[in-house]
Amino acid sequence: MARKPGLLMAQLLNRFIWFDAALQKSLDIRGHGGVRRLESMCMVYVHAGIRRPSELARLLGVTRQSVNTALRELEAKGLVYLEPDPEDARCKLVHFAPEGAVMREEALDIVMALEAALEENLGRKAVDDLARLVSADWGEAPVIGKKGVGKAKERKKKSA
Repeated sequence: MARKPGLLMAQLLNRFIWFDAALQKSLDIRGHGGVRRLESMCMVYVHAGIRRPSELARLLGVTRQSVNTALRELEAKGLVYLEPDPEDARCKLVHFAPEGAVMREEALDIVMALEAALEENLGRKAVDDLARLVSADWGEAPVIGKKGVGKAKERKKKSA
């Protein structure tokens, strides 16, 4: 199928939703339902080693207040806990709660099964290529001015 210019962003988002919807439905039938998409996304980043709520908010593109609400809900569900950051007493760090270990293990099993299903449907090489592409350093997100990529950055440098 030929690529339609201007749709890549929507296609990437649709594939993320494919993963998340499958994860949520699978957790639900296993008795671990009730985790909203933002909560799920926070859990994915905590699994990847992101511990500061402010960094979670930045990566997810949402407000700190939204992340703090999601983390309080995850804490109430026994999935995470927050503790003071030893490097900055004003901050907290997110950790997985021991009570949520079974759910996390099942979620990881589901995600691995989804990746295996992708390999079955698309082929291992395609999935390896996809992983390589989305893991690659795409650089800083450019600001697109009226004159094209990077022009806003050049104007900024000239005016400084």
